[in-house]
Formats: sequence, structure tokens, C-alpha cells
Amino acid sequence: MPKLSDSQQEFRRTRILDAAEHCFARNGFHRTTMQDICKEAGVSAGALYLYFPSKEALMEGISTRSREEVLENFAKLDQPRDFIAALAQLMEDCILRKPAYKSILWLEISAEATRNPAIRATHRNCERQINGALAALLDRAQKSGRIEPMLPIPEIVETMSVIADGLFLRRAVDPEFSAAQVGQTILSLMAGILRPVNDPEPVAERTEQTTAEPV
Repeated sequence: MPKLSDSQQEFRRTRILDAAEHCFARNGFHRTTMQDICKEAGVSAGALYLYFPSKEALMEGISTRSREEVLENFAKLDQPRDFIAALAQLMEDCILRKPAYKSILWLEISAEATRNPAIRATHRNCERQINGALAALLDRAQKSGRIEPMLPIPEIVETMSVIADGLFLRRAVDPEFSAAQVGQTILSLMAGILRPVNDPEPVAERTEQTTAEPV
């Protein structure tokens, strides 16, 4: 059998993770078998176990991939002057525009994390990394004069994390939930907490002006 190229291996790995997501969201973690995932992905059992030796490993792969997507989207908050508009785009990309099964999958992972130590460790590790990156991002925004938060950044990050969890939960259990409408309310609340400064003066320019002033 010819050896697969790196790109072919990555394609197969992605296809397996996609299949696992659909199976876990549709049937739940415990009712899904490795054979179900093989069938969904169109791969042999040998190919599946080569990449992921267990359902826990599949959950870890899913969680890690989701974390990387979120971290990549955080870049949207690092540059734009309109911080709340960038935050709205982030919420759209990471939550509101995601297919419904993604919210169900998140709920399944969270539920399994309450009783499976391996999945709990993966879940908590991903959450810590996301929250840490968000805290660093908000800290940079504060230091550059783009926001003037009314609360300590760790408290804001925890609040944003809880809000995101609530959005995923409601989207998972209530098909009539208007996430877009609630999203506007959330943005208004976050604007009041973060207190963005519209088109702030660049830090470098403020520093130059300060040093140029007579003592």
C-alpha cells in the first residue's frame, strides 16, 4: 500500500474528526461506537485507530481543533479600532454562525466532562488556554487605550466565558432560541463593561506628545 502524503494524512484526520463530531452530536458519546465513526468517515478500523486509539482521543482531537479555531479568531480583536464591532464578529464566527450540531456537540462534551476524567482534563485545558489568550488580548487592548474596562480583566474573561457557555447551551436545547437578538443585548452589556474608546490615539503618538511637552 503506498504511503500517504502529509496532506493526504491531514485530510483523512480531518475527515475522521468531522465524522466523530456528527456521530457524537447525533447519538451521544456513549451510544456512538468506533465502528459508527468508521462508517461515517468512510475509513477502515485500522485507519481510524492509527490516528485515534479511543473515543477519548477523538474528543481530545475535536476539542483541540475547536480551541485552535477560536484562538485564530481572536486575531480579529487585536487590530480594529472599533472593538465592539470586532467582538460582534468574533461572536458571530465562533458561536452564532456555527451549525446547530456544534452546540449539541459542545453540550455532549461538557456533560461527559462531568464523569470522564480524561475528557474533563481536556475540556479544562482548552478552556484555560482560551481564557488565558482572551485575558492577554484584553490586557493589550487596555494598555493601547482601546478599552477602559470597569472591572478587572480576569472577572471580565470569566463573565464572557459563562456567556459563551450559555449561548451554546440555549442553541443546543432550544431550536427557537434567537441567538442573534440576544447577541445584540450581550454586546451592549459588554460595551458597558469594557468601555471601548473609539479610534484611540496610538500609544506611540501619545508617548511622543508626552515627552515633547515642557516640564
